[in-house]
Order: sequence, then structure tokens, then C-alpha cells
Amino acid sequence: MSVMACGYAPRRMRRKRFHGRRLVAVATVWTLTTSRCRPRLVFNSTTTEQDQATTTCLVGQGKLNMNTTKRTDPFEVIAAYTPKVVTEERWSELSGFVRAAVGNTVEDTWTADRTRNALRLVTKLCNFVLRTGRDLSVEAVFTDDMVSAFSHNELASDTTHVRGSSRAVLRKVGLANNPDFDAPRLRPEYGSDSGSAPYTEGEVTALRVWANGERTEERRRQAHLLLALTLGAGLRSCEVAGLTASDVSQDNLGLTLVASGYRGASERVVPVEHEWANTIAEAVEHAAGEGSWLFRPRRTTAGHGTVATFTKRSFHPTEAVDVARARTTWVVNQIHKGVPETAVLQAAGLHDLQHYRRFISAPEHSEDHVRALLHGTRASETHGGLTLIQGAL
Repeated sequence: MSVMACGYAPRRMRRKRFHGRRLVAVATVWTLTTSRCRPRLVFNSTTTEQDQATTTCLVGQGKLNMNTTKRTDPFEVIAAYTPKVVTEERWSELSGFVRAAVGNTVEDTWTADRTRNALRLVTKLCNFVLRTGRDLSVEAVFTDDMVSAFSHNELASDTTHVRGSSRAVLRKVGLANNPDFDAPRLRPEYGSDSGSAPYTEGEVTALRVWANGERTEERRRQAHLLLALTLGAGLRSCEVAGLTASDVSQDNLGLTLVASGYRGASERVVPVEHEWANTIAEAVEHAAGEGSWLFRPRRTTAGHGTVATFTKRSFHPTEAVDVARARTTWVVNQIHKGVPETAVLQAAGLHDLQHYRRFISAPEHSEDHVRALLHGTRASETHGGLTLIQGAL
């Protein structure tokens, strides 16, 4: 199979001429392999050796030499790059792969700083992959799951903005190198849900104040609804945006939602905490019809950007709810109330709780409750909207 057939075109070595100095171009070949493109994917770039050009300026009775050979071409930056985020020994192992990956992505309009930032992030990603015991291959490095795991584990100390921009850079490189980067998943991926600690009771009170402080009555209702859907049901942004009146139902135990829309995952039923149920019920009551969106019903498109746009346009955007943090709050609260983990996983649409463990402590139970569990007693208790069947799991 040819390189072009795989969607990768090697870049031609460009010849440049500089007046008054000599440019020597040396072709360097790096190889990446993929399961789809065998036997190899070849990237051609150039390294340059330039005679140092100097400009001489007279300063008083002396001379000042100014170096004018600063690299600005992205391919020259790639060829000359040496990172500070890994050791020299590790870089000798990674350099060819990293340069090829960024070379397949880089555009002529990229600045030197942008190119170096991409090189640095890809270097850190590759180093992370090797530390996990995986091989240095396109399939192991450039997947959305791996980029998310790297962002969650290695960029945790960065600000939300920095993590987001870094992940965007790595996604761009991944899409340029791996045709299956964003392939359909057998189950959803959860790496970005739990970046921050859950809200405290005082912070939840402050969020209610934020909702009450919106400029119009409509925005106040929508702000409270957003709190109910995230703090009271643990929905993600895209799930909030896609929720309709027909997805809400009521029975003798309480209010439930049917959540869907997260990266192709199947629908799931989410019990709503009683504290927040009335807010959602009122939104259903005022809906134009069963197919009407509950959150921002006048919009014409669905998507996770709906929530971000709403919070950015808030009267106090810095005080608005963080949906991922609200979801963490909901998950952790269910565990602390004693809801079995299996029930929480099902309601939250999660595969495991690994990203929430640092926020979870063992729930406290009375002596009688513990005795009942040890005896295998079948007793039903309702905790905040989720039903706990003791002794049945």
C-alpha cells in the first residue's frame, strides 16, 4: 500500500537560497508504522546547516555582531528541536517518532513557538505512553483515549484553559497521524469528567446565589435548571443539551431522566435527587411539547457548546457552575450516601470510578445497618432519589 493511499503525503524538500550566505539541505527520513498502512509510513523533512551570517554595527570605537540566523521555518524548528522535558537518552529513543508526527501535522503558517509547543506536548505524550508499558506506535500513542488519559494524569496541575489547549494540540496531531484516532468506542471514555474536587455545601449555596443573580427571569430559571441537571442528576454538558421533556418521568419513588448523547453510548435511566426534582418538573410543565428541549428550548441546534455559551454569557461568568465539577459532586455524594457502586456506575454511565477515588471515603453506617448487611437482610431504603436494595447485590 502506498503512502498516498493511507492519506499521508510526504513533504517535498524545499530548496531555499539566501543572498550572501550558504544553505545546505540534508534529507532526513523518519518512519511511523500503523496497522492500516503497512509496511511503513514515511515522512520526509529537512535539516539545515547555515553559515553564520553576521551584521556588523559600529558602536563608539567598537563593533557589535548580531546573529541573524534565528529559525522561523517550522520544518527547520522540527529538525533542530531538543526538548527539556525528557532526558537525552529518552529523547534519542523518541526523537524520530516525535519529529515525524509533528512533521505530518505542521502547516506553513505555523510559527516557531507553535511548532515547539506541539513538539513538547507530543514528546511528553510519547514518554507517558512508554511509562505505561506500551510500545511507541501510532496505534498506542495517537488515540483519543490515550490523549485523555495523558491530559488527566500529566496535566492535572495546569489550569483548565491550559489543559484544554494542550489537548486540542494533541488531538490535531493525532488526527493527522492516525486515521482511527477518533474511532467509534465500545463504551464511553471518562477521563475528563473529574478534574476538580466536588463542590462543598457552601459552594453549592454560592451557585444558587449565582443563578438568582442572572439578569432576566428566563435566565434565572435556566440557571437553576442547569444546577438541577448537573448537581441533582450528574449529567454531562451534551446530555443537558439533548434532554427533552419526553425524557423525564415520575413514579412513586421519584423523578427519573433518560440521558443520552455522550459519544454514542446507549441510553441510561438516572434517578434525580429529591432536592432538585421540582426544578426539573417545573421545566417539563412549561415545555412547549414532549419533544421540546428543556435547557435553552428556543435554540435550533443541539450540542455540548450550548451549556458553555450560556455560562459565558452569564452576568457573573466566573461564578457559574462548572459542569464537570458538578458531575463529580453528584457521583461522590451518591457513594457517601451508601449507594452501591454498581448502581452509581449504571446511573452515571461509567465503567469504573478510578478518577473519583481520591474524593471518596468509606460511608459510615450505624451498627444495626452493618448487622443487617452482614446477615444478608433484604430491606429497601431510599437515599436521596436513588434506591438501595440491601443484600441483593
